[in-house]
Amino acid sequence: MKTRIYFLVFLFISPFLECKRKLIIISPHWEGVKIEITRGFCDWYKKNYKEEVEVEWIDQGGTSDNLKYVGSLFKKSPNGIGIDLFFGGGLSPYLKLKEDGLLESYKLPQSIIKKIPKTCAGIPIYDNEFYWYGVVLSGFGILYNKKALKFLNLPIPTSWKELGNDYYYSYIGAADPRHSGSMHMMYEIILQAYGWEDGWKTIFSIAGNTKNFSKSASEVARQTSTGDFVLSLCIDSYGLSQIEVNGKENMGFLLPESETVINPDCIGILKGAPNIEVAKRFIDFLFLYESQLLWIKKKGEKGGPLNYSLNRFPIIPEIYYNEKLEIDMNPYEIKNTIKFDSQLSANRWALLDDLIGCFIIDCHKELKKAWKVVLKTNDKKLKEKFFEMPFDKKIQRFLWENWKDPIFRNKYLNEWTNFSLKKFKNIVIEGKYL
Repeated sequence: MKTRIYFLVFLFISPFLECKRKLIIISPHWEGVKIEITRGFCDWYKKNYKEEVEVEWIDQGGTSDNLKYVGSLFKKSPNGIGIDLFFGGGLSPYLKLKEDGLLESYKLPQSIIKKIPKTCAGIPIYDNEFYWYGVVLSGFGILYNKKALKFLNLPIPTSWKELGNDYYYSYIGAADPRHSGSMHMMYEIILQAYGWEDGWKTIFSIAGNTKNFSKSASEVARQTSTGDFVLSLCIDSYGLSQIEVNGKENMGFLLPESETVINPDCIGILKGAPNIEVAKRFIDFLFLYESQLLWIKKKGEKGGPLNYSLNRFPIIPEIYYNEKLEIDMNPYEIKNTIKFDSQLSANRWALLDDLIGCFIIDCHKELKKAWKVVLKTNDKKLKEKFFEMPFDKKIQRFLWENWKDPIFRNKYLNEWTNFSLKKFKNIVIEGKYL
């Protein structure tokens, strides 16, 4: 009898219970994006589906860390890891996730797809099999502190290579690409803009002039605005945020002409997503005209975010022609970009992270001392030694194809770290006798 009463009570009250759906996203996006996009999505979801939805965000420290985390979870649980979406981090991670079979295909409604160009500056905006979509566009360049440059009587650089000039010694800021996807992209762009040999020479020169490597790319941008760094490698959104906060009279940001790319910042549904229906609806939401406005409108503007300006470039072109925007750049009209090989970038993502780690970051103290000797002596042989690499470009493919093998990887990591430390220490010793 009691069981029947409880059952009748449940039937009576169940229509009045609030049904809350859930969505779990792994993303390197900063807190402002998470707050504004969550607010917009939850309001839209309740209005259209008469349900509450809860959004949970996960971040393991940046794009590279998130990619490693997802990969490690799928090794343990190949059919699904309890996460619905991978969101942000550029394009290359999605090429790798798709190649590894870790994404679910979802075709947006045709009414939305027809508004999205297939490419921007030669780079695909969405996958032709609908495994991933670009949500916003990103440019990569140089953030600079105008007052600091004026005080030091230094020029504004216009290329990546100029950041290696001696007068920028210890004035540059950067972050570790093993944790930051945007910082990783800038090293990849330099390699593709200049080619393997000149690209590495540029990277080594910039590293010699780098004061230190901060924890994150956003921290690098903040430190540039405070004067801890005079210039820094920077993605457009962080650069534009610092200009908004500190004023155009104090901060500047530029895209090196013919030496950068416009890259889509993407989203994809992860294999075995536990809340796949909500995940699909989230992607639908991101491509609404009103949702795209949230990325570029300033906080407090009509149709804009409430508390945080996101300073990102929408993927839908009509916004640039329909709206009066404070940010006057249209990424679809930028012509001078490099021909970027997205597949190459995806193939060597993990390898390049470790190369930068071994050759530069893990021995940065010794590298800076050696670079100072090279600049002071201006000795040609020491400079050539400074740029030496322990392997040729030709074995790249062999390396990245075997890089998932931990024994193989650790063998080379140890060899390269020892090579780098010995190289830089020898330069300092030899420099004393010149």
